[in-house]
Amino acid sequence: MSRSGDRTSTFDPTHSDTLLHGLNLLWRKQLFCDVTLTAQGQQFHCHKAVLASCSQYFRSLFSSSHMLNNEGTNNNKDQGSSGTPSSSPDDKLMASPRSINNLVLQGCSSIGLRLVLEYLYTANVTLSLDTVEEVLSVSKILNVPQITKLSVQFLNDQISVQNYKQICKIAALHGLDETKKLANKYLVEDVLLLNFEEMCAMLDALPPPVESELALFQMSVLWLEHDRETRMHYAPDLMKRLRFALIPAPELVERVQSVDFMRSDPVCQKLLMDAMNYHLMPFRQHCRQTTASRIRSNKRMLLLVGGLPPGPDRLPSNLVQYYDDEKKTWKILTIMPYNSAHHCVVEVENFILLLGGEDQWNPNGKHSTNHVSRYDPRFNSWIQLPPMQERRASFFACCLDKHLYVIGGRNESGYLSSVESYNLETNEWNYVSSLPQPLAAHAGAVHNGKIYISGGVHNGEYVSWLYCYDPIMDVWARKQDMNTKRAIHVLAGMNDRLYAIGGNHLKGFSHLDVMLVECYDPKADQWNILQTPILEGRSGPGCCILDDSIFLVGGYSWSMGAYKSSTICYSPEKGTWTELEGEVAEPLAGPSCSTVTLPACLPFNK
Repeated sequence: MSRSGDRTSTFDPTHSDTLLHGLNLLWRKQLFCDVTLTAQGQQFHCHKAVLASCSQYFRSLFSSSHMLNNEGTNNNKDQGSSGTPSSSPDDKLMASPRSINNLVLQGCSSIGLRLVLEYLYTANVTLSLDTVEEVLSVSKILNVPQITKLSVQFLNDQISVQNYKQICKIAALHGLDETKKLANKYLVEDVLLLNFEEMCAMLDALPPPVESELALFQMSVLWLEHDRETRMHYAPDLMKRLRFALIPAPELVERVQSVDFMRSDPVCQKLLMDAMNYHLMPFRQHCRQTTASRIRSNKRMLLLVGGLPPGPDRLPSNLVQYYDDEKKTWKILTIMPYNSAHHCVVEVENFILLLGGEDQWNPNGKHSTNHVSRYDPRFNSWIQLPPMQERRASFFACCLDKHLYVIGGRNESGYLSSVESYNLETNEWNYVSSLPQPLAAHAGAVHNGKIYISGGVHNGEYVSWLYCYDPIMDVWARKQDMNTKRAIHVLAGMNDRLYAIGGNHLKGFSHLDVMLVECYDPKADQWNILQTPILEGRSGPGCCILDDSIFLVGGYSWSMGAYKSSTICYSPEKGTWTELEGEVAEPLAGPSCSTVTLPACLPFNK
């Protein structure tokens, strides 16, 4: 209690608890809720004031929306009694009060969001090793540092001999250095007691027990130093099991070269020099891959690159996303060097090459590019490769016999028939035989050393053509036409068959989804219509093959008039379609897909 003249200030220590208890009752009974959050299809009705008071994410979101709407109201008043809204481009970016009342939180799990909301309304959070990772992810997305602090405290208190490996992995994923150090103490103690055969087995294990190749090296050094007299002769054999090319060049110099036996032992010295030489030639690494430079994993994952979201501004995405099969959700992996849609991606020795596309939507192709970039998932890094000789969007690209091929497409000059070949060894582009006709929005696939191109648009007309290119003879041949004209579709090769899926065609001035799935037999040069049509119309989806299934991600449905954020999967063996759980960050058309092997830990995407 404080006194100033005749005034007295009295503090009630129970008020904050009473207030929080009252807010919790309102939340439980869903009274006066003014915003709905959706995560993985589950809805949570909440109060904006509570969310904004605890989360910087919501505070910024609601504040920006409030200011924009006030500006919009004032602008309308300035225009007179007619109330005609401004037609400036900025007005299209305003978030309406209605839209801000319903938020879809991409990347947030429903379990993690529920536990975070429990904390906001009660000051208590129920954590377990099964849920703490999801809570950490949500707290980072929503910027609730108190939750992160409580989660770290929980993990530090839980570390034991039985769970230190699991906690070490969680700590590595979320950049919790203190927790990682505490957990690693148990790991190091265990490792020092291993014999040589057990140490070799640990180094060969998939996934590796620690988050980086440098950590494996340092653990090996500790094991050798623990009993130097009897163990040091094992150093060459242990070092051969390490993949030094996975260690960044600066760390090779600072942390590996500084170890005495890496400089004195001839075998170890050569391993180090080979890795350093590998890093000196980044533009040729995709031609020099060996076991020593490959990621320690045998699990392939779906990758989604770029794409065009809905909206009047139509600025393409710059996100690279991957599908987490364990969590059944799409996650953001990294950011591209530029926004892009209607481009191509090609996987070469687990590098992802991004080619062409357009950085703004334009029906005449005036924003087409000739960029070529290469993504390295080991170091989350991009480099620029020599550009194509022509700008291209809505084209096809593939890799065959150490060459990339880019075929057709469109740019500001119109439809293209040109074909370029990129030599991966020499980093040079050259023209090869052109398509017989200019084409864009076609699909392609590689089969038995040849490239097949189906459908597309030729000077404004949808076609059912099929062409085959022989790169050895450098000639094109016309094959049996498809049964249906289609463009903006996909062509996928599996088990000696090619599958034409999705796309659309014109009937008069109307676009119609192509629902029929066609199967082509290259030996018989014959198309057959399959009994199982596609689940729903898809034009311009990303497409790739994984685990004997064909995956289609995103795309546009003309019958629904909607961009898609879901993933559908076709099994040729079963002849069935299924839909994957989880949606991409936003609905997209014109993305590209590939498969890739990612490191066991991805601390850079958090």
